[in-house]
Amino acid sequence: MSDIPKSERSESPLRAQHMIYNIRKRITAELMATFGYSQKRFEKHIKAVTAYVVNEEEREELAAKIREQEEDFNLWFIQQERARVLTFCQDISVHMRAANTIWPDYWSEYEERRLQWDKAMECCNMLQDELQYIAEVLPADKNKYTGIVLEIEHLFNTIKSLRQSDNRFKKHLKGPKRKAAGDS
Repeated sequence: MSDIPKSERSESPLRAQHMIYNIRKRITAELMATFGYSQKRFEKHIKAVTAYVVNEEEREELAAKIREQEEDFNLWFIQQERARVLTFCQDISVHMRAANTIWPDYWSEYEERRLQWDKAMECCNMLQDELQYIAEVLPADKNKYTGIVLEIEHLFNTIKSLRQSDNRFKKHLKGPKRKAAGDS
């Protein structure tokens, strides 16, 4: 253990890596619970959709058709989204690990490290968008997603800060600096 109190230590660049692991754990728990999808919410949804039908027999018939169609869709949708969301979580972790393994001595290494940070941030955005879409499509508890989305936003800002802190390498880099696309 360090003799320096925790409150006086500088943040570890691996803190962001632990953040994504915690986010992945929470998302995995939601995936196992099928994104908070519940039969109770599903039935409430069907009741709302069929409320305009006056005849009780027609309403039940319509509800049965909707149940059959939407249950198949919901199960298929959940399977597809599980794979997609897990991939985004894994990609964030992979790109962050890749960026952390590059200690740049040359401009090309610096640019590769920066690119990995950019890809991790991009995956954070895609994950947030995907969770938002799931919350809108499925009859699920949207409040469960809010906490996760806020954690992802915090992770995004942490990665952005790490990327910004890489500017400290610039004065020590060797080799030619490549011109960016918009430079003249």
